[in-house]
Amino acid sequence: MKVLSVVGPSKAGKTTLIEKIIPILIDKGLRVLVIKHAISFEIDREGKDSYRLFRCGADVVLSSKEKLAFIARFSDDLEKICNIFGKYYDIIITEGFNSACKDRIIVLNKLEEFERFKCGRILAIVTNYDIKGYRCFSWKDIDKLVKLILEWLKNNE
Repeated sequence: MKVLSVVGPSKAGKTTLIEKIIPILIDKGLRVLVIKHAISFEIDREGKDSYRLFRCGADVVLSSKEKLAFIARFSDDLEKICNIFGKYYDIIITEGFNSACKDRIIVLNKLEEFERFKCGRILAIVTNYDIKGYRCFSWKDIDKLVKLILEWLKNNE
């Protein structure tokens, strides 16, 4: 299972980076899943059938012609989530699972925040700084970053 984490401080541009990467990977024929960590969220609304069924204790899948949502009771255990969905995708990109020491791309605006995100194998850093010993990419180098991601995927088959 190929899991690549995009980590960094709030407002650094993690989602923006992922938005730029996804279409390129999909154009290359890859099936991409993003798992976004959130402290709390509600996907369902009180009074809706799916809300009522979930409140009864069942996990619920909402399905339409265009979308599918899975609402289940379990923690933000990244390994468990990846094991459930991983077989359906060529790459899983995670956002915000800072303590899960997966191969990662760090997005930094301030150099002093770097140490906080050093965990696991650092594939690249998207920043305006040059950090010795690491592959650093500017926001103008997204194509080069995607090339590195594709090499990483190939080497992790």
